[in-house]
Amino acid sequence: MMTNTYKNIISYFLGSAFCYLFVWFSGIVAAMPVPELLRPYHHFVISYYSNILLVLLAATFSCVVIVGVRKVFSFFTRQNLFYFALPIILFLAYLMAFFSLAVVPLLYAIVPTLLVALLLGIRVEKTE
Repeated sequence: MMTNTYKNIISYFLGSAFCYLFVWFSGIVAAMPVPELLRPYHHFVISYYSNILLVLLAATFSCVVIVGVRKVFSFFTRQNLFYFALPIILFLAYLMAFFSLAVVPLLYAIVPTLLVALLLGIRVEKTE
């Protein structure tokens, strides 16, 4: 049986891993080629294409990981959500303090991930 301390530590490490994945996802999306279908729309491609891909990739991956954590470890409550979000928020604060230009692309990955985690965490508490 896992104690709350172990669950919180796992949530914290999961949030720390997501901090690395946000940077990795933004690099992957920046390197993706634009499909031929969207190339005639220069304004759309320049402004929105990479951001939309980053939001979709981060939301999908976080949904899969959090549902997987719920299935394997049978937990993800509001307390675990706090420990999951803590390294992400601290990473964001660090970036805002020292690298203000790097914050904007990562926000497109951080916000959907935290929203998915919040929605799934609330859903778990309502079903229990």
